[in-house]
Amino acid sequence: MSFDSILGQDKTVRRLRALVETGRVPPAMIFHGPPGVGKFPAALEFAKAVNCSHAEHVEKKAPPPPPDENDLFAAAAPAPEPEAPAAPARVHSDLSDSCGMCLSCLQAASGAHPDIRVVDTAFQAALLGEDESANLKIDTMREVTRWAQQKPLLSPWKVFIVRDAEALVTQAQNALLKTLEEPPPGTLVVLTVSRKTSLLSTILSRSCLIEFGALPQDAVRRVLEAQGAPAAEAASLAALSSGSLEKAAEAAAFLKRVSALRPGDPARAFKFAAGLPRDSHKAREEVKTLLDMLLARARLAWRAAEGPGKARLTALLRRTLDLRRMADRNVSYLLLLETALLESERAGIKLEDLIRTT
Repeated sequence: MSFDSILGQDKTVRRLRALVETGRVPPAMIFHGPPGVGKFPAALEFAKAVNCSHAEHVEKKAPPPPPDENDLFAAAAPAPEPEAPAAPARVHSDLSDSCGMCLSCLQAASGAHPDIRVVDTAFQAALLGEDESANLKIDTMREVTRWAQQKPLLSPWKVFIVRDAEALVTQAQNALLKTLEEPPPGTLVVLTVSRKTSLLSTILSRSCLIEFGALPQDAVRRVLEAQGAPAAEAASLAALSSGSLEKAAEAAAFLKRVSALRPGDPARAFKFAAGLPRDSHKAREEVKTLLDMLLARARLAWRAAEGPGKARLTALLRRTLDLRRMADRNVSYLLLLETALLESERAGIKLEDLIRTT
């Protein structure tokens, strides 16, 4: 794996490569952009690249133990064989990317690099010995600050990747700010976030912002095919993804839920809405995705409609836009989705139409 594995972010990857090659790596970076566009994989590749030694790691064979002089029945030691000349270690010439063959790259690929740590809610649960929560707490960031004061064990940089940094509570952001204001030598903090406005202005002002845009549809399709999706299914999901692998995964889940419903069932909208996650944050994001898909389908139908049908679709678009704005408030997401699906059916757009690509 290298920067070549980051698809659809060519401009951003060129910028990251330039930082690695010149060695002008800022101590604090924010990778921001829509969810599911490659921010976290890019952060991992960046951490590998800045710590890469660009020389192949060759395991040295341990010499055999000497024979026991007190063992009368021990076999005579064989005559030492002449050692074949060792092949010269390969050297990686691209200084803007990781080589994948040095000790640092091998350890990073296995997730066991002592100087690269991913800080997320799963890590926090293991660190604090508690159930996984939705937020990153101040105690976790205090521990990161303590680790940042230590010297690297293997590589030039200690890298802390704070995944989904919008989960940081305000106190945790303030605790992290101490490290960003006076970063210890060789310390790099990378925050991945979907909404940079969720971070304190003091953190934004002390960080280098790296923007990630929505993925091209072809890039989403290629990633889905690489993950094992059939070509036709990958193309359909890519068309529904809005440039996000996360939304493509949601669309695949929607397809599965719709296919499980009986055609013609008058309660289909209610049964589909009942499949919303219990977690309010996840339910809100899923409802927003479905409303976006409904708006896209309604706009497509509106362009081809005439007469009374066009008027019904106009009313549906206005109503759905109102519901989309309500989705950012503290409302019943189940009721909101049921309302949207019922009104779309009255305007002639069925549930299965939402996940069609044409």
